Amino acid sequence: MGFVRTVRGFVRLGLRDQVRFTAAWFLLGFARILIIALPFTVVRRLLGENQSSPGHQTVPELDEEQTWRAAHIGRIVEAAAAHAPWRSDCYPQALAARTFLAVRRIPHVVSFGVRRDGNALVAHAWVHAGTIAVTGGNGREYTEVGAFAWSPRANRLR
Repeated sequence: MGFVRTVRGFVRLGLRDQVRFTAAWFLLGFARILIIALPFTVVRRLLGENQSSPGHQTVPELDEEQTWRAAHIGRIVEAAAAHAPWRSDCYPQALAARTFLAVRRIPHVVSFGVRRDGNALVAHAWVHAGTIAVTGGNGREYTEVGAFAWSPRANRLR
């Protein structure tokens, strides 16, 4: 019955969101392969401009349409992650959301952080665009250790 419910939900999305969902699902799989196959030093070059002081990024304000699109991208990526047969936690979601945001030319920041959980360190990745937490929440429970900003203007200068 769960499969039937999943198929019905997919059919109700409408063609555009079906395409977005499918693209997000494949991007999550590709991101997972990148994470497994490549060291972070290679992946970080794809993320944007390294911010020297985490927590102090300046992301341009978004207009109303960009804000709506960023929130929508977050919902699509999280929905696709929930239905992926591979591990699609915060890191692949951040990479997939970052790709969608860049394609839509929406400025954003991908952040990485850690927090202590007993004797273990727990890592987390999150993406925000303007005031929108696209994936991974707001990251307030984590100490930010790295951040990578992307904007259409900065990307053109490279």
